Amino acid sequence: MTRHRLITALTLCLLPLTACGPEGTQPTSEQTTTPATATPSPTELTPGEGTFPDPGSADRADVEATAETAALMLHSWDTATDRTQTAAAIRATPLMSQEWAAHQVEPERNGNQAAWLEPAEHQAYSAPSLIPAVGDVTRDVAADKAIRAYDLTWRWISRDSHPIEATGQRHVVIYLEKHNNQWDVVGHQTHDMGSSK
Repeated sequence: MTRHRLITALTLCLLPLTACGPEGTQPTSEQTTTPATATPSPTELTPGEGTFPDPGSADRADVEATAETAALMLHSWDTATDRTQTAAAIRATPLMSQEWAAHQVEPERNGNQAAWLEPAEHQAYSAPSLIPAVGDVTRDVAADKAIRAYDLTWRWISRDSHPIEATGQRHVVIYLEKHNNQWDVVGHQTHDMGSSK
């Protein structure tokens, strides 16, 4: 192979490689870049800004404490971190029997999506409160079985201080059984009593 052909062949091989170099101009000392500000992702936010009940703090030897904590946790929602209402039930699984905890599976979509629209716009979280329900639903069925009923209400607290008028109200029934000196939630039912918009 002649020297001329060798140089031509090498040039043809190197030509495509030079096209792979950096495109555009490199920043000069006159050009400045602005640092990006990080917006917390939903995984970085603390659900309820740390206001939600902690299942570990419930006195499991006390049926009232266990039932009240469970009822409040089931209604502690954060539109910035929770996809559905069931996320609250999943957080409450430490208070549940293994069987009942296994039933807490998050659905594909939020059944209460319409009620979450405005709160979600403002990354709001719920602030539930409860009182014992009037009537004869609450009772000790046996030494190791109990039912507790509550009238529960909630309001929304937005992270951007936007006032949210919507509130909600539910009747909640918690079923409990005592195993190894601790009360476990073995079932719960809710019934919407209305909401304001």
